[in-house]
Amino acid sequence: MTRLFTKTAKLAFVQCLFLGLIAGLTSSTASAQRAGSWINLGGGQAGAGASASGSLLQFAKSKSSSKNGVDFGHGFAVGANQNGISISNTIGAGAGGQSAAHNLNMHIGAGGTHVSHGGVTTQGGRVISGGQAGSYNGQVYGGSSSTGFGQNTKAWSNSNTRHWGQPQPYQTYPSVQQGYQNQPTQNFRHRVFHNARF
Repeated sequence: MTRLFTKTAKLAFVQCLFLGLIAGLTSSTASAQRAGSWINLGGGQAGAGASASGSLLQFAKSKSSSKNGVDFGHGFAVGANQNGISISNTIGAGAGGQSAAHNLNMHIGAGGTHVSHGGVTTQGGRVISGGQAGSYNGQVYGGSSSTGFGQNTKAWSNSNTRHWGQPQPYQTYPSVQQGYQNQPTQNFRHRVFHNARF
């Protein structure tokens, strides 16, 4: 009798644990998750960073170096919860007076999708690039920003967000800044799709 009670109690515990896990994974309550990354390098210096948030997965890693005349930076982040996953990656390098960087951000989830990316090139100066993507309470957001401080600077960004069936989407627009010495050439496009069907 005691053995039967113990088996029944264990089975009930496992069932409650399983049902709790399913409820947590399928919950549509308020939640937030994001991923972001950035680099800042040039002129013999380099820096990079990354951050992530999410109830199911948080991973962020960055590294930077400046030696033997080469500057390098890389940031990568992933954040996920029951409503979606976000990824952000930024990489840059500089040598011989030339510097370049690129940023990419992606999100896919219950509220929609977001893709943004941008880059910058410059001569004799620094480059800064970064961005983020994520969702908050089912609303998707993100953006990419790049700028350079040197001669012949060229910076660009592109952002595309799709909201699933939401009449009033929230969107963060990328802000492409300008360099101090030379104003970079900017090519900026932005699209938001409402009530998209696939």
